[in-house]
Amino acid sequence: MEKLSLPTQDSRDIIAAACRALNHVWREGYRYMKAGVMLADFTPSGIAQPGLFDEIQPRKNSEKLMKTLDELNQSGKGKVWFAGRGTAPEWQMKREMLSPAYTTRWTDLPVAQL
Repeated sequence: MEKLSLPTQDSRDIIAAACRALNHVWREGYRYMKAGVMLADFTPSGIAQPGLFDEIQPRKNSEKLMKTLDELNQSGKGKVWFAGRGTAPEWQMKREMLSPAYTTRWTDLPVAQL
């Protein structure tokens, strides 16, 4: 488990923590599969109190950058991304295996015939 020293909304901090966690568990010679990530202990923005002698400070303009990235990606997934992801997606979900979204998509509702 990787703990962040300060609460953050900055994807760069979250990616760095994920990379540290991966380096901690990675063993050469083993086969790995993609897995999920669990996040916990959420704190509302502006609530965290850093310690008096903490040297770690939030990144300057981080909130503006993350807001800009979110706005750019609002019109379509994957317009802007972090370089560590690469330029071509290697994995995509198999759409034919997608479960119906009965509660959120009208077209997926079953139709009853009389």
